[in-house]
Amino acid sequence: MKKYSSLKSSHFAHEKKNLSRRELIKILGSGALSYGLFGASSFASTNAAAHIVIVGGGIGGAASAKYMRLLNADVKITIIEPNPQFIFCPGSNEIIPGWATIEEYTVTYTTLKERYHVNVIHDKAEHINFSKKQLKLDGGDTLQYDKLIVSPGPTYFYEGIEGYNQQLAEGDFPAAWHTGPQTINLRNQLLSMKKGGHAIISVPADPYRCPPAPYERASFITTMLKKINPGAKVTILDAKNSFIFDNIFPVYWKKHFGYGTDNSMLEWISKDKGGEVVKLDAKDHAVITADGTVHKGDVINIIPPEKAAAFALKNDLADGDWCPVNFKDFSSTKHKDIYVIGDSVAGDPMPKTGFLASNEARVVVQAINDELHGREVGTPFLINGCVAMAGLDFGMTLSETFRYQGKGMPLAERYFIPEPTDSPQKQLVLANMARNWQRTFRKDIFS
Repeated sequence: MKKYSSLKSSHFAHEKKNLSRRELIKILGSGALSYGLFGASSFASTNAAAHIVIVGGGIGGAASAKYMRLLNADVKITIIEPNPQFIFCPGSNEIIPGWATIEEYTVTYTTLKERYHVNVIHDKAEHINFSKKQLKLDGGDTLQYDKLIVSPGPTYFYEGIEGYNQQLAEGDFPAAWHTGPQTINLRNQLLSMKKGGHAIISVPADPYRCPPAPYERASFITTMLKKINPGAKVTILDAKNSFIFDNIFPVYWKKHFGYGTDNSMLEWISKDKGGEVVKLDAKDHAVITADGTVHKGDVINIIPPEKAAAFALKNDLADGDWCPVNFKDFSSTKHKDIYVIGDSVAGDPMPKTGFLASNEARVVVQAINDELHGREVGTPFLINGCVAMAGLDFGMTLSETFRYQGKGMPLAERYFIPEPTDSPQKQLVLANMARNWQRTFRKDIFS
């Protein structure tokens, strides 16, 4: 077994000289100042450089590495991520109707390695030894850490739908909730669906990643089918009685799909109306809802319930399905010097979004940097921006803030959802804003 207590091993080939404050500001630009990322003594040298290890190279993990480096030129930063590339989920519903390609959402870790001097080990994190502050990898290596940031994302809880499993999700019944081959599979199934066919989207109860995305997906799919298969129908079977933007999506649906009429191409069935899917009958290509109704579909997209990542569950970071944290710094309530961010967090009332994961990363690295420099950890104030589209010419936005209220207390939430507009010009502006916002966000995390 090989132990890593410093960055001097062969794994850390991208280590270079420390960046100066001026160089770092040039890399990030003026945006660094608006985030308040450079404190008075952020770049004060420490006697022994701390090793910050990050489990997961998604949005939260990459943001943690980038912003940790921008705060502190001296710390050693390592990301553990099994995949050589990362595929963004935000905005990826556009792949299904062919408005974008999967390549547009795919990035590598080159910039993190070369610009921010982050070591990226393509391996799988397996076990935390809390007393020794060590992380064992699947390949057999062991890393010594001073602070461990856990950002592994969620995992599918297939067992939440009787008869559903990973093999079926990778085959005839795609979930397509992590952008990748299943996304392409779902698109191809819709393209080849028989004329007048029936597509079903099963939506889980809260919480799950990106709350408006199932309804955006349904809207995109119906728009696609209206052009290539106008006799088709799309049904949303929902384990909830309401959803985010449920005052805005129907405006588009009524105008373009006849929503609410007997001839609507799109139907939404709430939990109270029998929409909660509890079982998949793969043989008959049908789903069964809680009231016993059988819904047959030619294409069935099951978005399964979610829970914290398997790594978090097996390493005693969760209570039940999610990981409890102290919202002041997102430190684990169960183990010292461990921080959990992103979709694995028990974060109510915060939704599970990539933008929040990136902002949680900022809170964590600021807290770690403050601690390393002997400063009191500040009080966080988190912002969530959420955008969605019903079509290429119809967008919507939401703004939320979350204020820390004290140890053991939930975050104080405030949010604003604009009323729907009848103006095509405003709808188009919001759609363009949504697309540009997503592009900018994707570029920021890995640039």
